[in-house]
Amino acid sequence: MMNKTIPLLLLLTTALLLLGQTFTHAQNRIDPRHPSFAYMQEWGTMDGTTLQCLPGWVGETGELFGRQIIPTGDLNNDGMADYIIERDRCDTAFGVNKTTRGNELLLFYGKKNSLPTPADGIRIGPSEIGSTTHFLCTGDFDADGILDIACGIHLYGDTTERGGEYDIGMPVVFWGQSNGIYSTSDTTQFPSDAPIWITPKQGVSGDFNGDHIDDLFIRGSGWGFADGALARIPKGHIFAGERGKRWGRDGRDHSPVQRWWYPPGNKAVEYRDHDCSGDNDLIFYGGIIDDIDQIMVAYQHGNGQWIDTSDIEAINLKTSYSSYARLMDVTGDHLLDIVTIGGNFESERIKVFAGKAGQRLKEQYGTGTDSADRANGRFPLRPWVKMPTPTVLHDGWTGSEHVLFDLGDINGDGRSEIAAHSTPFILIYTTGPTLDSLIDVMARVPGGYDYNWGTIKRLGDIDGSGKPTFAVRYEGNVHFLKAPPKDEIPTYGGRIRSLPHPIDFRCALSSSVGTQGGGEQGTAEMDLSATSSDSYRANKTALAPHFIHRSQP
Repeated sequence: MMNKTIPLLLLLTTALLLLGQTFTHAQNRIDPRHPSFAYMQEWGTMDGTTLQCLPGWVGETGELFGRQIIPTGDLNNDGMADYIIERDRCDTAFGVNKTTRGNELLLFYGKKNSLPTPADGIRIGPSEIGSTTHFLCTGDFDADGILDIACGIHLYGDTTERGGEYDIGMPVVFWGQSNGIYSTSDTTQFPSDAPIWITPKQGVSGDFNGDHIDDLFIRGSGWGFADGALARIPKGHIFAGERGKRWGRDGRDHSPVQRWWYPPGNKAVEYRDHDCSGDNDLIFYGGIIDDIDQIMVAYQHGNGQWIDTSDIEAINLKTSYSSYARLMDVTGDHLLDIVTIGGNFESERIKVFAGKAGQRLKEQYGTGTDSADRANGRFPLRPWVKMPTPTVLHDGWTGSEHVLFDLGDINGDGRSEIAAHSTPFILIYTTGPTLDSLIDVMARVPGGYDYNWGTIKRLGDIDGSGKPTFAVRYEGNVHFLKAPPKDEIPTYGGRIRSLPHPIDFRCALSSSVGTQGGGEQGTAEMDLSATSSDSYRANKTALAPHFIHRSQP
């Protein structure tokens, strides 16, 4: 009897050790893909325009058509989403040494059952090609039912206030017209507290004072320029939209209604309801170089005033060994979850900190490494999920980047998927209470010196098919993808994870937490919708330009 018991105990002990072991490259070669994983399906490409690049600016260093891909929602109200593609003007050189080239934003309208041609692109920006134009956001600032486009513009060689060596410029609104044209003859330039701005590169629109009209928040560097020297100005400026009136026209004032000297963050800003209060909050992201490891929320209270700058919570994600984060609804409860990625080698993990109605940022995150505390009424785990990345599971998967993409719901279950990266793939994990670490969908995106995989965006329904299109740049072209059919996407296979509320709970107060992905409900990359609903009007952000892994000007 004893001889049989000892081997059994050894077997049980070995099994427990295997279950509890730390993943290492030497010990594990686990395929991180679901056995039935599927690929995103390409349905078209755009190969750029016919610019004749100057010698030395050809090939991958040439036009860079698609260096940024920017969803805009449905600008011309035809029921199809539209988008902007950025390119370089490689046909003309500027600067003292003739080494500088301008960029150009080209607007493409959705087209039934097909893609537009590169020649269909409409330039958004000044007529001078020696310029750079930074997309800020869209919003219906005069409440005429047509979206307007806000940009930051810098002209090369501008010597205003003797500022030729600086990135001086100004924010400009291109007013939407019923014919779908955004003309340089129909714009408003905003004044600065200094004679001229250092060109602002972040903006967000939303109804900040509760009058159901979009207002504009511009976040700049905190510097302007005056008489050959930098001059301190507020970083944040709020401009009030008004029905039937355009800033700077017919006596309409175009001065800010509020100045915010030091808004937090330096990476991106969005306007969404974080705590299920029914009031959208300003959410700021911060970090150094390519990291996005700080989140700050300025909670708003729907009191008819402008932006409340006094009620702010902040977290530093380094405490959970995370270096990149996004707020998304991966549990399908209309609450924003914190999704992070970080760590090295065997410690690399994707983590989720689940949202809860009435829960604020610090409570949601905790220390970043908490366990459950049911005795004191706080649940779920913080983090709620820890998923090993492919690098941990298999030593053949290398080149992982600490980056996450908000591509929204691709399988129609009302939850945003988690999308990460491992060279040369975009990795998509379906989500919900049975979230697991197996890759369900992949898109092959060959790498490049300019981080091509960082351009992937969800554009929305750009062809009238009723299905969203995704776009990414590589090998000199913009490639347009659709999700595989729903029945080809693997279903959930993990264990059910408890949430801090009944599994069928949905926050009924929040209209700004959607699963259309980070470019379909707002302006740039996070939350741009192709609808005209109030949730869309209140949720236009400018995240994408600041989530791309390349140096910003």
